[in-house]
Amino acid sequence: MPAPRRHMRLTFVETGESVVAELLDDEAPRTCRLVWDMLPIQHDLIHGRYSGMEAFVLLDKYQPAPEEKRTQLPLPGEILYWADSGSPVTSDGRPVAEILLAFGRGVTLRGAEGVPSFGNLFARIPGDWKYDWVDFAQACGRIRTQGTQAVRIERVED
Repeated sequence: MPAPRRHMRLTFVETGESVVAELLDDEAPRTCRLVWDMLPIQHDLIHGRYSGMEAFVLLDKYQPAPEEKRTQLPLPGEILYWADSGSPVTSDGRPVAEILLAFGRGVTLRGAEGVPSFGNLFARIPGDWKYDWVDFAQACGRIRTQGTQAVRIERVED
């Protein structure tokens, strides 16, 4: 019998939209451990203007992650850890790290000037973005036109 999955909650601080995501410990164990140890975090959620229906939290501290479960084409509800050690093209030469979420279809991770980018898939929001977590997806979409919104990401202790 597989071990029960760990979960984390993502909540818009001001408006209350919230979802619970399952960590993919069996598929990306080192990335899950890295992110789990960071929680809780609270930062502005920023629209990923180069990638489509994607939003990200820029983390305070760069932490490299092993390459596991890498993707450039996340599906709605997939949550990735992205880190760049200081590429002059994707991060202006500074080391940066993000937690990013695909909140709709057609996401292709790209940096400035269309440079392909990849992240580690480590969590997934269960259900369908059009039916099961529509309020959260719509809140993510609003940041494109209304500006960043604070999001809290925290452990769900069972």
